[in-house]
Amino acid sequence: MTVSYDSIAENNGILLDLPFTEGIGTVTRDRAKPHHSDVDLINTPTWETIASGLGVLTFDRASQEYLELDTANSLDFNFEGGNYSISAWIRWEDPMTSVNIMGRYELDHSGWEVYLYAGGSGQNYLTQRHHHAGTLVSGNPRSGCYSEGWTPEVWWLFGSSRGGVGEATHYRNGVELPMVTGGLVDPESCAQDFLIGARYTKNADFYNGKMWRPRIWNRALTEADWVNIFEKERDWFGV
Repeated sequence: MTVSYDSIAENNGILLDLPFTEGIGTVTRDRAKPHHSDVDLINTPTWETIASGLGVLTFDRASQEYLELDTANSLDFNFEGGNYSISAWIRWEDPMTSVNIMGRYELDHSGWEVYLYAGGSGQNYLTQRHHHAGTLVSGNPRSGCYSEGWTPEVWWLFGSSRGGVGEATHYRNGVELPMVTGGLVDPESCAQDFLIGARYTKNADFYNGKMWRPRIWNRALTEADWVNIFEKERDWFGV
């Protein structure tokens, strides 16, 4: 029996779904029902088929490769308040100090971002930040939280659920992670392009490695949702 996309529980509230099924070309297409305009491949990330036969994208930091969806076509990722979730399968390689997974933000002004940080002690962090134009009581233009243990050169299903006013919870391969938090305040309205694999200025913090199926939801996914997604998709990555 054929199961429709909308009838799959974890697709409820999904805003963006990029399964990278094209295998060729300079754009990738959104499968979620908002059907955003084509997402552009900037500086030609490489289409690759991994051992399981799944098609993924490989990003080369040296070539400054990333994905871009323009501001006008990503307004539903603004998330000034309320719930949202974000996800991608990631296998980052040759980690530098900071590499961006995805975001729609302007530093110290507006929006949200998620990035990996290679700490000098061998700890690898995944940080989620909201940006603010000086509206916080503390005067700090950023608020955020992070999780630890994101080993490079390993496939991970990254997931983050942010429920209303409060912190985000990170999940790795369907498992909830301990969070280090600093008070994740609602981001302010942003007028920047949505990017995967680069800083908002498009000139730094380029992702290096493989990625599959970046997704965004307008709700906070539950632990059961993350477990279901992981169990359905893990065999593609041998985990």
